[in-house]
Amino acid sequence: MSLTIDELTIVFPDQLILEFYPEEIEQVRQELPNYSNDAARWNAFLNRLCLNIMMKYLAEDEPPETTPQISPNLESLNQIWEVVNGSAITIGETRIILIPTEEIDTETFAIPQEWVDLPSWVGDYYLAALVEPEEYRMRIWGYTSYQNLKNEADYDEFERIYYLGQEFMTEDLNVMWVAQEICPLPKPEVATVGSLSGDEATALVRELGRSPGYYSRLEVEFEKWGALLENHNLLRMLYEERLGSDRQTSTSTNLLQWLDGIFETGWETVESILNVEQLEISSSYRSSENLSSRSVRISRGKKIDLGMRLVEESVGLVVSWLPETEWETEEANIRIQVYSMGEKTYLSPEIKLIVMDEKGEVVMDVESRDADNFMQLQLYAERGEKFSVAVALGEAIITEYFCLE
Repeated sequence: MSLTIDELTIVFPDQLILEFYPEEIEQVRQELPNYSNDAARWNAFLNRLCLNIMMKYLAEDEPPETTPQISPNLESLNQIWEVVNGSAITIGETRIILIPTEEIDTETFAIPQEWVDLPSWVGDYYLAALVEPEEYRMRIWGYTSYQNLKNEADYDEFERIYYLGQEFMTEDLNVMWVAQEICPLPKPEVATVGSLSGDEATALVRELGRSPGYYSRLEVEFEKWGALLENHNLLRMLYEERLGSDRQTSTSTNLLQWLDGIFETGWETVESILNVEQLEISSSYRSSENLSSRSVRISRGKKIDLGMRLVEESVGLVVSWLPETEWETEEANIRIQVYSMGEKTYLSPEIKLIVMDEKGEVVMDVESRDADNFMQLQLYAERGEKFSVAVALGEAIITEYFCLE
């Protein structure tokens, strides 16, 4: 028989016990996005419920100037929960990692390696949360600092989990708040993980995206896995790849609608994307190829931000229908171009433009060289076909999905 809240308070007087309501559970169920399997879906449910309860408690308990923030953001956490357990909250300069479980046994605290050994994931403190949805309650049964975790935990290389015994945990959260106020701990120092080339990242996303089940995190060495998770673009790509074609279709740009003057959000006129000099380059290219301005049936462009840890690069992706399209032959002639953005005249070298089929297999690609004003690929696509276009620089990859339906 389960203990009541009052009984739990007597048994665990130093632990934080929080109640919630059935409607809060229903709200979480309604707000969760899709996931590739039941294990990931349950993991996301448990994490989101735990996060909501803790955020509600902290918002009521903390002064306005230290308002807690979800870290990195809810969208990224939704994607993280597809493959890893845990979430993060920042309060001022303090970063708290929240690891939920539904296991009643609280003799050992299990923390996934990602939250300990990735520079952008690591926390100052780690909280162990026992969530009991059927009892409408959550219990924070202990916490530890990063330093204590690294010093005292046993690392399981096979599962990539740090296990910390209950004897090394502190039950009373008030001790943590007071200690942080009086004598803040030094910030964790974590070695950076390696980076992935564009080809490595594409292959890794494709490989892990097709891996069934919840434990794809264990299928590649941690250096590569960590490099993927450290990059928000690659994390998003992995999440979408694991959800399969249904997810991609829902976020696809339907090129057939362009012919009817219907454009998805983000696709702008080429004149609003490219500067005057680039438009002149484009015009000169058409002239050199004996193409008139009417040779492009319709064009639209989108700004692509290739955000990396050390370099920021923005390019313009331009997609055009060419006039040779003959629907009697069930083919569309599509041209895809990439231009530099802002004041830059030339593309940075080693930017890749990649076209992939519906299965994620590379169909064609091209790489920018020194002093390239733009680069392009041209393909024929059939009615009903789906394909994707990736723009990559180093470990940064942005993928756009297209269909003709």
